[in-house]
Amino acid sequence: MMSYIALAACIGIALAANVEHDVKSAVNEVTTTKDGDTYCPVPLVGTKCGTSSIFHYWKCCEELNKECCFRLQTWVWVVLALFGVIFLASFVISLIRCVCCRK
Repeated sequence: MMSYIALAACIGIALAANVEHDVKSAVNEVTTTKDGDTYCPVPLVGTKCGTSSIFHYWKCCEELNKECCFRLQTWVWVVLALFGVIFLASFVISLIRCVCCRK
């Protein structure tokens, strides 16, 4: 019985270390802004992309990576998702209050 507990503790410690690394990389992904590509596919023969900002960046896409595609920064997606969740939650709570608290 004690060996099972020791095995479970070792597995828990190993998973905790892996989760910590995953959380750090996720936080790093959200808090950093990407510079993006400046030419697609390569300078001299490629298309010049626009300049990146704090809100967006450019990434090579389409056939042979020859087109510049507009992408939003990760933190913008997180903020938009957060606003969506808050809006949806307030709508559902208002609907529940309207149905349940009617006199």
